Amino acid sequence: MISNSSLISIRFFYAAYFAAMGLILPYFPVYLADLGFNTLWVGIFVGALTATKVIAPPLAGALLEYRQTNTRTFLLLASCLAAAASAALILHLNTSLMLVIILLFGFFWAAILPLTDGLSLVVSEISMMSYGRLRVWGSVGFVMATLFGGYWLVGESIGQFPLILTALLVLTTIAGIGFPNIQSLNEHPSCSSESLPNQRALLWLFFIGFCMQASHGAYYGFFSLYMLDVGYSGGEIGLFWILGVLAEIVLMWYWSISIQKASPVWVLGICLILASLRWVGLASTTNVIAIVLLQLLHAASFAAFHLSTVAWVRKFADSKHQTSSQGWYSSLGFGLGSTIGIMLCGYIVETQGYSSAFYACTFIALLGLLAVWKLNQQVRIQA
Repeated sequence: MISNSSLISIRFFYAAYFAAMGLILPYFPVYLADLGFNTLWVGIFVGALTATKVIAPPLAGALLEYRQTNTRTFLLLASCLAAAASAALILHLNTSLMLVIILLFGFFWAAILPLTDGLSLVVSEISMMSYGRLRVWGSVGFVMATLFGGYWLVGESIGQFPLILTALLVLTTIAGIGFPNIQSLNEHPSCSSESLPNQRALLWLFFIGFCMQASHGAYYGFFSLYMLDVGYSGGEIGLFWILGVLAEIVLMWYWSISIQKASPVWVLGICLILASLRWVGLASTTNVIAIVLLQLLHAASFAAFHLSTVAWVRKFADSKHQTSSQGWYSSLGFGLGSTIGIMLCGYIVETQGYSSAFYACTFIALLGLLAVWKLNQQVRIQA
């Protein structure tokens, strides 16, 4: 049985971790520029941080499986090292040392989340607690950081960025102390999978995740610039972002269990269709009512998709490779997919404009539907 204090620790972790993400995404480049680095180096540093999302999750998962290391111990160590690296960011280092610090920080920071997601899935199965109601606190933390980050980190206060970031990572470490022992949880009878391992289905699931995250390239990379270009204020753009996160919070809170139990073919297929409608809508109109409605589709293109995918990665992966499988899902989707999507859309925006980038993302989302069809074949063969 999972104690209530362990559930609180997991919620606390997600809130602090994603609050840190809510500061890094908008303010890390600003902090680097404030230190005196030019645009080229800022781009290299941010790109290096993104690249660690491709490498760290599967590497950490494979290392844990090979050495049979306790997951909670690794999470505590990685959180401590990430906090130490973020504290070092306050130093006025030369470019080479700064790059090393950023790579170290990125590696440990990126390795933490997939491992925690895997642990949370096991905990949710044992305690009959919805995974979505654990994970949703990350969205709450992200919203709070988005709302208050602008007040904390303006003007000369940007120098406080690494201090606030370090404080949040210290909180993730404190939360990790209360995590249950995942090695003993894996032996619990309630953790036995309802589905047999299916390696081919798992590979198609990874590709679907890649397509979905790549299709977010124009959104994550250029949505704010697009809205500024058509005349919306910074405050209005912030509200658009928050609306999307609020939509994912509502879905995770009320429909997490039903989505995770439903067929991945239906859920992922519907999510990709709704994502394609979202991108073609943003390509076609900048009307405020349309944008508000389209932002609500974030509940499908991110929340429902993620809930279903992590659950079925766990079901399709064999028991010896649960940790690395979650790592590969994170790496190929949030790491490689996001990176390629943003880079591709950057080129399209530069040469053809924002609308063309969102149309390209529509095509990428629809490409994922072909992979869903292949996934359906594998699921039917197994059945």
